[in-house]
Amino acid sequence: MPKGIPSKWAKLDINQPMWLNKAGVSIVVWDKWGRKRKGTLVVSIGGIRWYPYKGKRPARYSWNDLAA
Repeated sequence: MPKGIPSKWAKLDINQPMWLNKAGVSIVVWDKWGRKRKGTLVVSIGGIRWYPYKGKRPARYSWNDLAA
């Protein structure tokens, strides 16, 4: 799991079934004013991946890691 205190949290509730394929759903994350891109969050069957914008390496978390 990531270390440190997160500066922002986001919560998403989906009230209808949604099918995910292997690639998953990509969400582009911007700063508060929409001027600077922070990265891309990918929610897929295998878990969650965070690709920082202009970053070196993605962070990957499986659903088992997040449940613990």
